[in-house]
Amino acid sequence: MFGSALALTVAACGTDSTSPSTGSVTQFFRGSTQTPESTATNAGTAAAETITVGCPAVSILPDTESLRRLDASGDEEALRWQASITKTARECTKISDGVSIRVGVAGRVVEGVKGAPDQVELPLRIAVREGGEVTYSRLHNVQVSLAGAASQSWAFVDDTVKVDEPGRAEIIVGFDGG
Repeated sequence: MFGSALALTVAACGTDSTSPSTGSVTQFFRGSTQTPESTATNAGTAAAETITVGCPAVSILPDTESLRRLDASGDEEALRWQASITKTARECTKISDGVSIRVGVAGRVVEGVKGAPDQVELPLRIAVREGGEVTYSRLHNVQVSLAGAASQSWAFVDDTVKVDEPGRAEIIVGFDGG
């Protein structure tokens, strides 16, 4: 469900199951409404200089912003839980061979009429397309505890994204599988 043409390309890049890296997630998602550029100090020169770093936008691949799980009957009235992506964020830092990007994705999981398990796993894919080529693709299995809650917020930060040419890059996120 991650988009037919892109999914095939992204799937060919391999997947990786990692645990969430949260850090100061709340602060990270506060973000700003400024243009997608960051400033960094170039420590490689004798005198510190400030440089502008292009920071690609993050977009949610259409039809991958929500994920529903039904019970074994498969009946639409048998919804166990539904997850959604509600926010994205990114933070760019200039490195010697490109730009390092922290990509954040957040959302909610809501219990369905048939009741959710105490723990759900969200298959969240983060990918980068530079020009026509997918240069980064990872599937992260985000664990969300619903024990005793009808709904729960979740957040995940991937700090391993790197792009060579940020002006040509596009960051794409979404749930993998339907």
